[in-house]
Amino acid sequence: MVTAIFNIDRMEKTLMSTITKKSLDGLSVPTVLCIGVHDATSHTIGSVVNISINQKLGCRTHPVITSVCTGQNEINLPTSVISCQLQPLRQMLIDSINIDAVGCVESVEEIREFLRNLDSKKSPVVLNLNNEARLNDDVLQATIDSILPFCSVVIITHDVIKCLRSNEQQSMQNVASKLLTMGPEAIVVQDENGQRYVVINDNNERSQSSYSLLPTRSHNSYTEDLSAAIAAFLAHGNLTLSTAIAYGDSYSTARELHQLPDVRILPYTFVQEMWSFVDDIHKRILTLPFINKMLDSTLNERIHDYYIIQDYYFFLDRGYMLNGLVNHCIHDTEVLEFLKTQLEKNKKYINTILVDNNLPPCDENTIEKMPACVYYTRMMRELGEHRGILATIAGLVGLLPCTLIYAKVGDWMIESGIRPTIKRYADFIDAYYDQARHDRLAHFIELINRLANNCSHEQKLKLKEIFRQICEYEYAFWDDAYQYGMHY
Repeated sequence: MVTAIFNIDRMEKTLMSTITKKSLDGLSVPTVLCIGVHDATSHTIGSVVNISINQKLGCRTHPVITSVCTGQNEINLPTSVISCQLQPLRQMLIDSINIDAVGCVESVEEIREFLRNLDSKKSPVVLNLNNEARLNDDVLQATIDSILPFCSVVIITHDVIKCLRSNEQQSMQNVASKLLTMGPEAIVVQDENGQRYVVINDNNERSQSSYSLLPTRSHNSYTEDLSAAIAAFLAHGNLTLSTAIAYGDSYSTARELHQLPDVRILPYTFVQEMWSFVDDIHKRILTLPFINKMLDSTLNERIHDYYIIQDYYFFLDRGYMLNGLVNHCIHDTEVLEFLKTQLEKNKKYINTILVDNNLPPCDENTIEKMPACVYYTRMMRELGEHRGILATIAGLVGLLPCTLIYAKVGDWMIESGIRPTIKRYADFIDAYYDQARHDRLAHFIELINRLANNCSHEQKLKLKEIFRQICEYEYAFWDDAYQYGMHY
């Protein structure tokens, strides 16, 4: 018996204005771990759906493949392969988990063990139990016994409900209520007409025995889009379970955010994707002696002088690169103006950097480039010599790490609350209080995202490789400055 239309409390809607709290810096986005089938032949099931929906809902996808569909066949991967995919994730920050029906009992047990070890982290888990052929009786029972207790939301179709009935007279409501006693906080049922119902466990005995009708109706039999959308909304961390379910239901039917006026989510951008690709480098940079000793004022100023000289060499070659990009720029007025502005700022920096640090004029005949500076500037000069649309985008991507990583380091220093006692170290931090600097970086990022929208998947992979390589050079630059600077 349906007792009410499922609705979001009016107060819960106010949460939507803060849904992007985890990505206020414009780079960090929630990660959804998606476990299930990979089917490149279909856009309605598997990892393809997860990646698409997560991207539109502002999340990063980390897929774990349990089986592969090739035409009419589905091949279950060995548990050893699944284990190898899951093992590194035990230390990874996961914001939500979306699990599709798994094809064999051994895979179910492998996933159960993984969830058991993650239980203390309380990442919300969404389980999709649909009517796929891979969900035979043994696998279904193993899933109910082993995975259900870890779930926040379970989505189940009428076909699966029939398999779980103890007798033909048992209603879908009774089956759902029974499943709710096994651990999940909510059960969503989709009937044969595509209508969806939800029952939520709020520790109220009455709510556990009554359905609420979700306001939309699915136009197909698939529930993968629903589970993906709910998992994405939960990953943002600022929504109640009922809100995530309601918006997941609406989005999975409409597939357009503009039809959900209360939702404030930006899609996962290319720069965010690149940043997630270098998260390990960023973390390593924050452990470098140069950075930490500058923050606590124990960095020898002679080492800092050496760093400034290397920075001077770097900006000389950066100017060469910018000149090349300006001369070969595509017919894009906004990009050209940005590059010209960068070139002028670069010239001013070259003219003042040594004087501002009380250093005499120098060149490579008196002080050699350190290895990191040699490799870094060589790559930058090469990027400035290429022509064409992709060359311009590659040049912008090559310029980004210097600006972006410095900003991230500056923000990290500000957040530490430590104020260096050496003036020029304190000045470095103070520069990152400047809102105009953050605005310029935001414009730079928007520019790259706009241009990358027209790039192919293969071109984006190449750009990500360039970005990562230059981020490695950023790490090496600071490291070399410290190591070689000790002998300056």
